[in-house]
Amino acid sequence: MIGDDFTVSVNGYSLGGALSLLFGFYASTDERFTKNGPVKIFTYGAPYIGGHTFADAFRHQECARKVLFARFHNNNDLFAHIPPNVKPTRRGTPYAHAGVDVKLFPVPGRVSCRGSRSPAVKYNRKLPPVKAYFDGLKKNILLNTTWPWKMNATHGLPELQQRLAMAVQLANDAEDNLLHKTLEELYDELVFKNNSE
Repeated sequence: MIGDDFTVSVNGYSLGGALSLLFGFYASTDERFTKNGPVKIFTYGAPYIGGHTFADAFRHQECARKVLFARFHNNNDLFAHIPPNVKPTRRGTPYAHAGVDVKLFPVPGRVSCRGSRSPAVKYNRKLPPVKAYFDGLKKNILLNTTWPWKMNATHGLPELQQRLAMAVQLANDAEDNLLHKTLEELYDELVFKNNSE
């Protein structure tokens, strides 16, 4: 039997990340899981799992302070950008991410066109259809892939762990104040502050 003072945190990698997001969203709708605080979800290299309607429902739970979600992914990880997201729809593209996005870049010494950079942190807000379409194209599998022989390594857990370790190290020296915040503080800054204005 679980005591009365628990909170729920879920995490998963790749397909497990997609399943973690689904479970976390489901749990956020049940008072038994949210009475002591929001459900926290952390995914690593997870693909899209829903469209704009799912993202809207997820944002509703976020604004109700029932769920907090951080999505970590490598910048050129093919699997974090599937399925292909190019077909125009009346809401933009068929699929949409939710939560706080943390894009991780290669560790120094690895070949990269962009060089090594601090993690990019952003909140996936609801966008008008044209902006949503171009945002979907920017996050599309075709623009976020690597060489075919590096696909497994780029998506692999060891690579993700190295990039996370480097991100923590870079965050200590970074001027971007978002990199020094907890998930709760990120939501206060990026979501709740903007909704109250």
